[in-house]
Amino acid sequence: MAIRDEYDRDAGVLGEAIERLGTTPLTDPRSLATSTLVHVLLVLLASLTVMNVTATRDDDKPRTLRGEIEPVDNRADPKRTSGAGGGGSPGEIGGIGDPALAPSGEAPAIKAVRDPAADALLSEILPRTDVKPDATLQRDLPGLPTSGVGLLAGSGSGGGEGEGGGSGGGVGRGIGPGAEFFGARETGRSFAYVIDCSGSMGLRNALDVAKRELLASLDRLPPDALVSVTFYHLQANKLTDPQGRPGMMSASAVNKSRIRSQLTAVVPYGGTDHFLALRTGLSDKPEVVFFLTDADSMSESDVDKLLAETGRSRIQAVEFGRGPDLGQNTPLRRLATATGGAYRYIDTTRFPK
Repeated sequence: MAIRDEYDRDAGVLGEAIERLGTTPLTDPRSLATSTLVHVLLVLLASLTVMNVTATRDDDKPRTLRGEIEPVDNRADPKRTSGAGGGGSPGEIGGIGDPALAPSGEAPAIKAVRDPAADALLSEILPRTDVKPDATLQRDLPGLPTSGVGLLAGSGSGGGEGEGGGSGGGVGRGIGPGAEFFGARETGRSFAYVIDCSGSMGLRNALDVAKRELLASLDRLPPDALVSVTFYHLQANKLTDPQGRPGMMSASAVNKSRIRSQLTAVVPYGGTDHFLALRTGLSDKPEVVFFLTDADSMSESDVDKLLAETGRSRIQAVEFGRGPDLGQNTPLRRLATATGGAYRYIDTTRFPK
């Protein structure tokens, strides 16, 4: 009984405590709402005060007029190690920084637009610049000057001092790749080289110069051009392709190499038969004949016979001589100009001994 009375007494005390707690400001809704409203008003008042102070400080600064430049603090940021355009060490003005370059890959690549029809037309009109000399073609020959441009002082009508005199047009007509031999330029699809190798061509290394110019001329021809090469003295001998066939062959790298390999066997020997040589070269019916000799012993009757057999072939005649060109109207000069070609004279005394 005593235990129950003690329990009832404790329960009464606990109830009174709970009742007193429910009436404190922390649990009273009205007290809490009032406290919250007061705090919100205090925060708004503090914010307005800070804004007014900041605006007052900004108004105290001198304003920049139009046309003036505001002072800029260009000191480097201590937290930065590099930047675009440069910086400086902390506390310095305008130091040298570590420039950061923009990645090159960010810009969009511009692709070239190719027009096959325009490329084909330009390739017919403009000279080729992508033909690299074939090193194998020059391997077995002595180091002599080869370029017709380097050996010739010029071109034009009539004779004169020096080794570059000539007559007739120097630029050929026709369609196809261009070819050049001792400065004589032609355009066509097929070319015959007829070169004198008589005994007199051994003077002043004339035959070696002719061989090197031949290889340089072949180097400039594209593979689809057709060529034939004839060396002559009292006989005319055509060089052969890899299958041993004489006459016209494509200007491929294999055939050029084959021509080069046969040049070592060509040596100065005997006399000359120009009529036989030209008839041999014309038998392939080329568009252009590059004819080189060091003796103008052709007769007028030979010229008349050859003109009847040339057809549409144009003859570019190159004569090796000793001393200046006298500008005479020789049969060889008449043959070249009558076929629509040109005549060129080269003074061999200017060749290296």
